[in-house]
Amino acid sequence: MDHFAPHLGTTFEGYYSKFRLPSSASVALIVSSVPAAARKAKSHQDLVKSRAYMISFTYVSPDSKRYYQKEYWPQRFDVDLVGKAGKDGFRIKWDQGEFGWDAPGTQGSSDSHDTVWWTVHTDEIHFEATTNLTSSRSSRTPWRPDDLNSTPAGILARAPLPIQWHVHSIDSPCDFTLNLSTSPDELQVDHLDRSGSARVHIEKNWAISFPDSYIWIQTRDHHPDDGQESSSGLCVAGGSLIPGVDAFLVGYSTPTRFLSYAPPTSTSIFGISLGVTREIRYDLGKVELDLKGWWRRLKIEATCPRDTFFHFSAPLNTGHAPDYCAQSFAATVKVQVMERTWPWEGWTKVEGQVFDKGSLEFGGGYYKSHKE
Repeated sequence: MDHFAPHLGTTFEGYYSKFRLPSSASVALIVSSVPAAARKAKSHQDLVKSRAYMISFTYVSPDSKRYYQKEYWPQRFDVDLVGKAGKDGFRIKWDQGEFGWDAPGTQGSSDSHDTVWWTVHTDEIHFEATTNLTSSRSSRTPWRPDDLNSTPAGILARAPLPIQWHVHSIDSPCDFTLNLSTSPDELQVDHLDRSGSARVHIEKNWAISFPDSYIWIQTRDHHPDDGQESSSGLCVAGGSLIPGVDAFLVGYSTPTRFLSYAPPTSTSIFGISLGVTREIRYDLGKVELDLKGWWRRLKIEATCPRDTFFHFSAPLNTGHAPDYCAQSFAATVKVQVMERTWPWEGWTKVEGQVFDKGSLEFGGGYYKSHKE
């Protein structure tokens, strides 16, 4: 199956989309469910209390110092698969919105190729977006640039792990409209962000629960106005897989190279690992990762100002836990690629890049609640 399609029967499943708008403001839109909590609810009151379904919308200013956020807890959350196991797409509908995907060639239409759309219509928010159809081929950039069906964990995506992660597109063009009904003292929508073209990163998680502790990094040097078809970017997710075991999934792509790291290389057991070292400090807004293979090494440093974090809920196996994560869209991400010819030789730096306005997230035990 395509892992972007819903996994029916899973404990939780959440879709995350980050839009970079014309003013350099951003929108984070989360469509998340904990079906296990809904199945356990014996009454309407139990369903409401569990917060089984969540729609989270956050509009973040270009400097990431201010944000407008609403979290909704719909009572209706319908998932419809198109084709066997959702191979032709899906529709997710809730009280005040819809999210879906038409797979390539859905219903025999030549106009339907990897089209994702979002609709949120509430008293406060009117948001619509669709990945645009500007060519006869898919407009999305998959995890591995030369493989539309690639996923970060590879064959481990089918393993019964506590959490799974799939990146549908690390960068896609989309068309959008946005209107917020805000009070005078709330963040106002920039006039450039009311409609137009944006770039969107699309991913999802599913399985049993979000980890006890985790980090996430995403950044892209997309150039929506200069005609470039390829650019560079980095995606990282990882943390506590099970007690005593940390694991990370990492993908770094440029127009000329693609590097990925997955377990067992990027795993540490009780702090011991041959392939990864890390420093994670929410109090400093800082993450450092050093990933080593036999011939290549990837060093990552992500930092952000503490006053640029916003906070949101995350899906656990009992429902959505409030204030579980802190995320910033103001991260500076430094990446170095190093190589060597023989295992006993020293490392030589062959590439380096600095990204700005990246995403950096701390969750669970790596994040000290802003309420404390």
